Amino acid sequence: MKLQNKITVVTGASTGIGRAIAKAFAQEGAFVYLLGRNKERLEETLREIDNKGKVQEIDLRDRNAINAFIEKVKEEQSKVDILANIAGIYHSENKAYTGIAFTDYSEDEILDTYKIGIDAPTLLSYGIIPLMPKGSKIINLSGTFESGAKGWLPYYVSKKALEDLTVGLSQELRDKEIQVNCISPSDTLTESYQKFFPEYANEEESVKPEEIGHLAIFLASTEADNITGQIIIIKHK
Repeated sequence: MKLQNKITVVTGASTGIGRAIAKAFAQEGAFVYLLGRNKERLEETLREIDNKGKVQEIDLRDRNAINAFIEKVKEEQSKVDILANIAGIYHSENKAYTGIAFTDYSEDEILDTYKIGIDAPTLLSYGIIPLMPKGSKIINLSGTFESGAKGWLPYYVSKKALEDLTVGLSQELRDKEIQVNCISPSDTLTESYQKFFPEYANEEESVKPEEIGHLAIFLASTEADNITGQIIIIKHK
């Protein structure tokens, strides 16, 4: 039990990588705050982790909702050991935000991508760091962007900004002995990836969410106490 009695917060916990990380944390003994917009799917995750956590339905585009959650955590917990900023936007319900010229995005699509991809991790870190004891961890999620930025510039910008936040926070928090790292996966076999890119969604070409969960456990554990400020790429062989 590498995370026994650790209090953790995972955004994007309703599906995909966020759910896999939440499950991995719970399996290692952690209590997990499950954050996301879809309450029904969050409750599915909660059942999958044997109720070792709490559902928090939240719109991460809303800073008032983020601040309300932070206040709730302060009331319920004396500490937070691990913050995993996993949520991001690269698609709507009906389309992937790829292969789109920058000027063809709507303003809302651009700004919502930024709000969830970089604003929310910034505000959550800002609010939760005062609760984090020595040895705590912040884990962010980026992407490898092997084909560059063209066609999905808002998502690219949000994730590159998150990588910079990772490096900056690692320097800021070094004296507090809080480690901050970023996982940068290649194409991952999530529900949304299978929906929008079925031609590529297979185990031979894609990373499994569970593999990212295993890496997150390592980064969240004492085994990674000497690792900070790193952008760690994980990709299929």
